[in-house]
Amino acid sequence: MMDRERLIVASQSARATKAWGRRLASLLEGGELLGFEGGLGAGKTCFIKGLAHGLNLPEERILSPTFTMIQEHRGRLPLYHIDLYRLERVELDDLGLREYLFSDAVAAVEWFERLTEGRAMDRLTIKIDYAGANARRIEFRAVGARYGALVERLAAQFG
Repeated sequence: MMDRERLIVASQSARATKAWGRRLASLLEGGELLGFEGGLGAGKTCFIKGLAHGLNLPEERILSPTFTMIQEHRGRLPLYHIDLYRLERVELDDLGLREYLFSDAVAAVEWFERLTEGRAMDRLTIKIDYAGANARRIEFRAVGARYGALVERLAAQFG
């Protein structure tokens, strides 16, 4: 399903979820904010492994950063993998997040909904929900014109 600001796809396996990460990575130019939502174990880190692979990073270096909260990786574009799970609410100036989220890198933020200022930010939200034992429903939702164009390109090339 696709409209100007939203694309919904089905994934039947972890491999397919990673493939969507690689597809998205192929369209990134740097400076993107990707906000990930979904329950524990839904596949957020799995998707980010695919994203990293698409940015020419070894996916085995992508770990759930639950204890370190921020991991920096260098590939075709820098990737900041941020996990807010351990924080109930976090503000933009906590943990130096402002410099990570507004940079030339790709910022992939798990548990994005815990960022208090997040709702006002332009971003691509990637929501992953369970649709079965290995199946997932992945929703790409654009907030802002830049991300609307990104969703359109993703749908045109891969949807």
